[in-house]
Amino acid sequence: MPPMHRADILIRMAYVLVVDDEPPVREFLTRWLESWGYAVKQASSATEALEVILAEPASIMLCDIRMPGHDGLWLAERVHTQWPQTAVIMATAFDDIPTVLKSRQLGVVDYVTKPFGRELLRQALNRAHAALASQHVSAEQP
Repeated sequence: MPPMHRADILIRMAYVLVVDDEPPVREFLTRWLESWGYAVKQASSATEALEVILAEPASIMLCDIRMPGHDGLWLAERVHTQWPQTAVIMATAFDDIPTVLKSRQLGVVDYVTKPFGRELLRQALNRAHAALASQHVSAEQP
């Protein structure tokens, strides 16, 4: 087995936080992610997600936009500010240009529209891993 780079080790030790107000969606995404070897935690609201991340920062957050109370954009802004090492993927049924642009301004690494398939989610996760790896490399350089 080839030696693992530090970034690979950090990614493998990570967990994905799934944030969605619909329990069936959270469960479905959790099953996919766990089948790919990810550790997963769930939150049903933006407020609950902040509590989870405060206890243990996530490497990747997969977040719905439209939720009761605070929305996913509100959450993404706080996560990006307090935990910039957490890669955020927005997953929503609403695909409108202003929301996509706002997501990008908030540092979201990807934006997928529901319903999406396994391959699209894998591609989004790959982009999140690439963002994590580039942050790690930047942090190591003097």
